[in-house]
Amino acid sequence: MTGLLQPTTALLPLRSGDPQHAGPYRIVGRLGVGGMGVVFAGVDLRGARVAVKVIHASLSADAEFRARFAREVSVLDKVKGTCVVRIIDADVGAAQPWLAAEYVPGPTLESRVTSHGPLHDDELFGLTAGLAEALVAVHAAGVVHRDLKPSNVILSPAGPKLVDFGIARALDATVMTRTGTWIGSPGWVSPEEYSDAPTGPAADVYGWGLLVVYAATGSPPYGVARPEVLALKVLHEAVATSAVPGPLRTLVDRTLAKDPGLRPSASEVMAVVAESWRERHAQPAIAAADAATDIIARLDRTWVMPAAEPAWPTVQPSAPAAGTRRAALIAATVVIVLGAATAIAVNKLPAQPNPPPVQARSAAATADTRASQAATGQRDPAPKRTDRRPSPPPGTSAELAAALDLALASTPAASFTFEGGFTQSLTGGKASGRLHNRETQDDFDMTIRSYEGFRGRYVVLRSSSVYPDRPRAKADDLQLLGPEADAWNALIVAGTAGPSVVREMVAHGSRMKRKGRTYSGAVAVADTSGPLRALLNSWLDGDVEEVQPDSYITYKLTIDADDRPKRFLLAWSVPLGNGGIYTSTFSTSYRGWNSRKAISQP
Repeated sequence: MTGLLQPTTALLPLRSGDPQHAGPYRIVGRLGVGGMGVVFAGVDLRGARVAVKVIHASLSADAEFRARFAREVSVLDKVKGTCVVRIIDADVGAAQPWLAAEYVPGPTLESRVTSHGPLHDDELFGLTAGLAEALVAVHAAGVVHRDLKPSNVILSPAGPKLVDFGIARALDATVMTRTGTWIGSPGWVSPEEYSDAPTGPAADVYGWGLLVVYAATGSPPYGVARPEVLALKVLHEAVATSAVPGPLRTLVDRTLAKDPGLRPSASEVMAVVAESWRERHAQPAIAAADAATDIIARLDRTWVMPAAEPAWPTVQPSAPAAGTRRAALIAATVVIVLGAATAIAVNKLPAQPNPPPVQARSAAATADTRASQAATGQRDPAPKRTDRRPSPPPGTSAELAAALDLALASTPAASFTFEGGFTQSLTGGKASGRLHNRETQDDFDMTIRSYEGFRGRYVVLRSSSVYPDRPRAKADDLQLLGPEADAWNALIVAGTAGPSVVREMVAHGSRMKRKGRTYSGAVAVADTSGPLRALLNSWLDGDVEEVQPDSYITYKLTIDADDRPKRFLLAWSVPLGNGGIYTSTFSTSYRGWNSRKAISQP
């Protein structure tokens, strides 16, 4: 799933089983659905519009998710910038937790640029200044956004709005996503996010620079390419900034420094942009402390961004005895809401203490709500159940991806047994040992017994370095080994049995089917990456996408009651010219998931 729900051209009707209320908000339609929940159109008793995110039942039963959701609500409630989407209300203790966010009409920066081309003049300065103000507010609350990209910026009638705060393990197909390899969105990730270095506010400053270049040119700063190609460009290539207006270009160049220590702070960015904007209008300088106030005032004077608002069903009380509402549904606009922003873990700055889990709605607020409902004849929502029921199995690939993320975040280690190899050959064997998942990479400590009679013990770190299990042994690059090397057997295991590979298959799979807690699907070889892609390329001595473009991957995954992998079967099928198919299979069983420390170098 994506971290932000995409625009919808209509307010969608409610479905059977959808809630009628979320706290004080009357649910009048659907705005969209994502892997973490459904976003509904909500209206309060005064008729004010909100976007209400109701978490899926499959995640609502997870105690860890609930605790993290409560922490996120507590932190995000502190973000008070004018150019960020505000959190209005939440109930983290409801049977299905929900969160209400400011409803913001308008196109995303991505759709605006796609439809009308680059931004110019005050429109461009307004975007850059508003985003700088938003980042200052976000960082002041102790949050690092980490996913600045065109689809996370709404050009509302009042000015630019930043949405979707903070990526972390539990979400969407951009996280696991979208590439199955890195956290973040390829081409919009800072250089330090491709390493083990801590990610701080400087990553957002880098993202600000990329957005300015995109808005000024109408094109992604690093172009369009495969995730691994984009990663190399981010790490080694400079962004072309010649299209950025002169007053901003020097600042943008500084924000795009590969070394985060050389980038300015968000506060400095805001001050410089405010000053440049004033100079453009031949106005005198102001104190840096007044930059935010000056930016908001100038947006009020210069920002023009029409956005047709859809007509939502009205919420008018009928006769008190009936206690009902009439609704008329008329749709017509582009709607963006705060989608996965709070369904994912927030990246906090080191200086900020961890807030305790909170119940966002107080008893007094609930009492006031009920009093208002009684006065207007509105029925109270159905009583909430507090008993925990067994978690139902995820129903969609997005839900499954999110559930795997949550489960592996808390219990990343397990024991495993493996068997598999390439058909029409003796290449393959059996393996057993333990593994540890690092989100998009895996560690292994395993004993391998090949079909050819070889036996050895190896340690694999981060799906890339392989060590013979002996003191002071030197590592080989696992993904550069060929089939002639004994250690290449470790690549067979890492490329087909690692939890990161499981997550990649789920994130990229199509035609997924479910029977109970067993899922199956197919993946095109063009969508493979990491150790699996390295394995196939090595076996073919060439790029699988070029040598065997018609080949494909199928998988069958069974998860346990806590949504952790239990059995995983991966098959690589190569169609033959005579109508036959060669299929190589690799089967893994997992047991004893736990939270032990990562596997270390011998």
